[in-house]
Amino acid sequence: MIEYLELTIKNLTFRKMRTFLTLLGIIIGITAIVALVSIGEGMTKAVNDQFDKIGADKIFVASMMSGGGGTGQSLTDADVRLVERIPGVKFVTPIYTLVAGSEFKGEEKALPITGVPAKAAEQTFSDARAFRLMEGRWISQGDRKKATIGFKVHDDFYRVKVNVGDKILIQGNEVEVVGIFADTGDNDMNQRAFMDFDYLREIMGKGDEITEMVVRVDDISQAEAVSIRIKEALEKNHDTQSFVVLTSQELVKQITDSFKVIQVVFGGIAAVSLIVGGVGIANTMIMNVLERTKEIGIMKATGAKSIHVLRMIVVESGIIGIIGGGIGVLMGYVISLGINRAAEQYLGPNVLTTAVTMELALFALTFSFVVGIISGVYPAYRAAKLDPVVALRS
Repeated sequence: MIEYLELTIKNLTFRKMRTFLTLLGIIIGITAIVALVSIGEGMTKAVNDQFDKIGADKIFVASMMSGGGGTGQSLTDADVRLVERIPGVKFVTPIYTLVAGSEFKGEEKALPITGVPAKAAEQTFSDARAFRLMEGRWISQGDRKKATIGFKVHDDFYRVKVNVGDKILIQGNEVEVVGIFADTGDNDMNQRAFMDFDYLREIMGKGDEITEMVVRVDDISQAEAVSIRIKEALEKNHDTQSFVVLTSQELVKQITDSFKVIQVVFGGIAAVSLIVGGVGIANTMIMNVLERTKEIGIMKATGAKSIHVLRMIVVESGIIGIIGGGIGVLMGYVISLGINRAAEQYLGPNVLTTAVTMELALFALTFSFVVGIISGVYPAYRAAKLDPVVALRS
């Protein structure tokens, strides 16, 4: 094998420009694959990180009526009481989420608000790493006209920073800020205010409606079984299209599955470039065989077997593939870092991230090597079949 490598390096360096152009096709293909697929990998990682922060002991029950996509009756307080009685449920936190008009220091903006029962807010979310207080406290029992706000609401949602003790007008009602969350890495959570559930519904005229429930289970291992019981209980009073019940793991799987589709599409687009690179390798190796006809004839006349010639050409094309793949992986990694920095600068932190995993790098190297080998099979076959007498006469 050492002899094959030495001969390959000699042949590649002898025709530098042709080798460079051949490598370029593989480099472009692998760079595109690594850079594009890394976007999907980064999205998947970000989703998993976010749900790790929320916790695996929670089940999410959401009304489909709030988005206008369902039929039947919205979820109500009665459904909360029904779910609370289900075996395996530790407690249930009803939630109402909407966008309301707000004003701070004379600036009016639409503010996303989540209403949570003040007495249960900290109990529900305090163990979730996504909700770490930077300053102040959670809303607590009796806090009707108070709010805990996300980091961006504090930092740059309004022209003037909002601090603990400041008051925001929400639907014309004065609400005092009692706490500020640290940056969660999730823009949606960062740009949200948390208020008392009943007070929010009161000023918005929402009656006993809820948009979702966060159900905390006694035993994490029983989360799936409890989710089935919840679904069966709610189906007695609601159309199955009017609500959805998902465990944390199911929610993550649904989102990451959609990202996998994106990865396949991106990978397919990039693979076209790699196929073009493979055609380039095949063309180069055919030209090499034609130019080295006499050399191959001498090798066979002096005892080299067809299998030796076959291996020589295949090894040469495989090395072209893996060298191009290695450079492509490196360039793809550099581009992915560039995407991260550009996204952070223009979109904000953690909005779009990329991740070049070890698995992705190994796949790209293996793929480029296989493409190189396959591209060299036909030229190698032609070289192995050369008649030494005919080759020496050419």
